[in-house]
Amino acid sequence: MFCVHFSKRAEAISFLKAVDHTQGNWYLKEYNNHFAVLGETGSSLDWLYYQEAVDGLLMVIRDRKWLGWIEGVLKHRYYYVDQQEVQRILEIGHEFEDKPPKSLNLPDVNLKLRAAIQKYLSGDRNVDFDGLSVYCLEDLHSTVIEYTGLLIDEYKQEESFQLLLDSWRCRVHHKDTGIQLLHLLENGSLHYYHDEGNPLSESETLLYRRQYPDDSIKDLPLRWNITPALVHAPDELIIYSDKRNDSELELLMSIFEEKASWKPLSEFPFEIS
Repeated sequence: MFCVHFSKRAEAISFLKAVDHTQGNWYLKEYNNHFAVLGETGSSLDWLYYQEAVDGLLMVIRDRKWLGWIEGVLKHRYYYVDQQEVQRILEIGHEFEDKPPKSLNLPDVNLKLRAAIQKYLSGDRNVDFDGLSVYCLEDLHSTVIEYTGLLIDEYKQEESFQLLLDSWRCRVHHKDTGIQLLHLLENGSLHYYHDEGNPLSESETLLYRRQYPDDSIKDLPLRWNITPALVHAPDELIIYSDKRNDSELELLMSIFEEKASWKPLSEFPFEIS
């Protein structure tokens, strides 16, 4: 018999779902003050049940404990008290679960957690989930701190980018450069055109950046596709494209807001050279 004891029914159900795929080898038993998930093992099945238990416990801890540990570190180690900030950092942590960024060298939480669970079990077939959770948190405490620090770094970068985005919005909505309309054609790459139909040149963008200086654009590379729109800050920007999921075009729509409009490629008014 393999038995895992839980103080919360939701955690017991999560474990049962994690281990009892289709075989029906595990079942839930409810008591007055706790819940138990039991597996009927035989000598030839001991190792199978042990592996299923480790996998199930790992899944329940990641699903129901991990973000709570991070929140505790945020509040008591890094002293975050603003609940909105805490919530956003936890959201980033949840996003990392689905798609961890390749740019970050995140610690292998699953590997460390699995090792801690196996160490706690040590062949025992009678497990207290609350005790296991406390043990794992203590064993992985430095890892949780490191991981939370990386989430904070990501949050700060996101916050800095949001401030930069706000400054770009302020420029295109309030800086008068005399440019009324620019057309932006996307046909594999991005090309800007004046309202008369002549292409916007890099030398013009350089000239306008000197004539209408702004700290938010002074270091932008001239050949970045977004730079000409920010430098010239037209009263209206019309984007011609059949691609709705282009990140640069979406960024321009976000910056220009009501000053930007989207039209299909077929409506581009000028001859493409």
